Amino acid sequence: MAEWNNIMVCVTGQHTCDRLIARGLERGEKADIHVVHCVETGRNFMGSPFEGDAVEYLFTAAQLAGAELILLRADDVEDALVNYAETNHINTIIMGASPKNNDKPPLVVRLQRRLPEVEFDIVR
Repeated sequence: MAEWNNIMVCVTGQHTCDRLIARGLERGEKADIHVVHCVETGRNFMGSPFEGDAVEYLFTAAQLAGAELILLRADDVEDALVNYAETNHINTIIMGASPKNNDKPPLVVRLQRRLPEVEFDIVR
């Protein structure tokens, strides 16, 4: 019998959220799926002036998948995601590939360093 799994699907925009949520469903036969979107304090959720429509789209996509939608606002997105994963006993994190930033390692690499016991599934 499969072990229970807590899956966190990190979404950053509505254009990729369907693919990421679908991967969560594929991986989550026996799982609680948490669709998490975290944005830096002072910025719009979904990076759009049409925030209400974008959040409604994301809520609907999560709901159709039987997942819980979590919207986080934090001064440090990385810290907020790590805290959420630890607090909710997340076993698997599904996220898209991070954009390149020459100033520091990609977000996924930083999260992997801080959450070594968590499996990461990167959707490209």
